[in-house]
Parts: sequence; C-alpha cells; structure tokens
Amino acid sequence: MDGSAIIDQILVFAFTFTANLFASVSGGGAGFVQFPLLILMGLPFATALGTHKVAVVFLGVGALAKKKSSQYSIDKAVAMVMLFLGCPAVVSGTLIVINVPTKSAELTVGIVTIVMGLYTMFKRGFGSKGLEHRSKTRFIIGCILIVLVGMFSGSLSSGAGLFATLTLAMVFGLELKRAIFHTMVFVATIWNAVGAVTVGAVTSIYWSWVPVMIVASFTGAFVGTSLLLKLPVEKVRLIFSGVAILSGCLLIYTAVQG
Repeated sequence: MDGSAIIDQILVFAFTFTANLFASVSGGGAGFVQFPLLILMGLPFATALGTHKVAVVFLGVGALAKKKSSQYSIDKAVAMVMLFLGCPAVVSGTLIVINVPTKSAELTVGIVTIVMGLYTMFKRGFGSKGLEHRSKTRFIIGCILIVLVGMFSGSLSSGAGLFATLTLAMVFGLELKRAIFHTMVFVATIWNAVGAVTVGAVTSIYWSWVPVMIVASFTGAFVGTSLLLKLPVEKVRLIFSGVAILSGCLLIYTAVQG
C-alpha cells in the first residue's frame, strides 16, 4: 500500500468514525457526512451509495452492542411496519436512484429537515414521554411516512435516520431515546443491509475502503451510544436538533452545487 492509499484510509476512518459517533447519539445523520465525502474522494454516485450502505450497517451493530435489552423494548407494531413496509420501500428507492438521481428531492428533504430540526429545538419536552395510546389514524399516517422514509433511505442515503426518528417520536409516539433505538435496529442495521445488497446486485462496491469503514462505524457507534445512555433526554433533543439543522444545510448545499 503506497503513501497516498494510507492517507486515504486514515481520512476515511476519521470522517466515518465522526459521522457515526454523532449519528448514534442523534438517531441519524451519518449519510450527510459519509456519503458526500466518498463522492468527493472520487467514487461514482452508485458505488459511493453501495459502499456507504455496507459500512453504515455497522453503525447499527455498534449501537446495539452497547445497549442493554432491559432498557429498551421493541414496539411490535412498529417493528412490523419497519420490516414489511419499510424494507420493500428501501429496495424500490435504491433501484430508482441508480437510474435517476434527483437533486430536487435532496433540496426538498434538506428544507424539511431544517424545519423539523428547528421544531424539535424549540419544542420543549419533545420526546421526553411516549404515548400511552396510538390511534388508528396516527398509525396509518405513520405507515405512509415510513414508506416514504424507506424510499429516502434507498435513494438519497441521507436523512433516513433522522426522519425515521422523527416519525417514530412524533407520529408513533415513542420516547426519543427509544425512537433512536428503533432507528438503530431497523434503519441503520436492517434497511441499510437491504440497501447494500440491492446496490451490490446492480453496481459495484469499493471494497478497498470497506474494512476500515466497518471498524470506524462500529467504534464510533459504540462510543456514541455510550454517551446517549448517559445523557438526559433534553440534551439528546438538542443534539438531534443541531444535527438535523446542519444536515439539512449540507443537503441543500449538495443539491445546489450538483
């Protein structure tokens, strides 16, 4: 391995570790940093998408390795929605974007992400308590949103975790830390694994960077989840809001520059 290749590996490790550290605390946002930087380092769009998805699976694995099963329980209804509606949406979104990358969607999602970030920042008590009863209307709206978020996960690669966490907290009524836990299980781990397999079947993955990205994703998520478990919900809310606003700005910038 020559000097330039070693420097590339170090850079890849650094930004992957940092992205996954913050993502594991806020419930998403790794793709806003990791995915664009892979493109800036020379990977084609589809190859960067597949490489990112393979590595970010270990964001979920690293986060789950730290969490204790007694502290968080899986909502069975949410799990069914995430698996049986979300996974097919991820596949369809991935197949669509490989053929038709869309900047208008990135711009729209960026604006909505900023708005949601501002809302959660100024909404005191957001995510501090879960709903005791979930109405049928709320459940149906949540299902529709999960399908949309799944397509975003497959196509845009950026924002799915944040939107999933928002949907789970605001619509399905999960407490914020529990919503982040569900995001790590289903979006970071399962959805990205599905997306990685889909992308890998129709395009190439840059395997040379995958090992170092896996190590960085796992360790970043492990450290970030350690912080999440210790932080009060109010601070987690502020971190989530900050990551959402910054991510939205980055996504708009990427769309405009593209």
